[in-house]
Amino acid sequence: MRDAIRVMKQLILNGEINDRDDPELFSLAMTDEIRNETDIYEDEWGCRVVRTMHNIYLVPASDNEMFNMRLRDIKKIISPAAKNLDAYLQCYIIMVILWMFFRSRNGDPQSTDSLRIKDIVKEVDDRFSSDRALAVMEEAQINFHRIADKWNGSVLLDEGRKTSKTELVKIACRILIRNELAVFADDEDEIRTKRRLSDLMKYYYLSDKRITEINEIFEKVNNDAGDQ
Repeated sequence: MRDAIRVMKQLILNGEINDRDDPELFSLAMTDEIRNETDIYEDEWGCRVVRTMHNIYLVPASDNEMFNMRLRDIKKIISPAAKNLDAYLQCYIIMVILWMFFRSRNGDPQSTDSLRIKDIVKEVDDRFSSDRALAVMEEAQINFHRIADKWNGSVLLDEGRKTSKTELVKIACRILIRNELAVFADDEDEIRTKRRLSDLMKYYYLSDKRITEINEIFEKVNNDAGDQ
């Protein structure tokens, strides 16, 4: 049990264990005995230990308040005066970014490891430009029209007190960077995935079934927008 505690402590403190920086602990964590013991922590703490060939990660369940970033945490990153609507918009932008990175239908869901900020802005613009597309998204019972109004009320370049669409996308990128999932490149004109994000999406979040469901959602939005 002591060894399992060592493994969980390292995962909580650093978010991962890999075979490059700590090969001894990595090998220990991969044994059947430790796997069985960490299963207990997973059940009790509402989290999942995800093992890949070279890395081990700790992933909280969606309702885990101990390890997850919460809405108020996102609002603090945006600004001291940020409201829930601002946080919802950031969550949606992040969802679009992740879809752009991981929309491949091949065995590896990752379609690219880098995105230009201007291309992300254009993608979000396109998705907020159709009333029918918004109606599809509102099947989730979230008022996407208000979120769209927030996005469309911004401008491409800063003017007065308005926040630019480019800056809104960069805030979403900074949330990913803060969680060790991505990095900026080319003087913040580009965002690139880190190994952690690629591993977690491939080995945990995007099973074949999930990839199909996500692609169907986005394709439905695209088709409805094209029918206008």
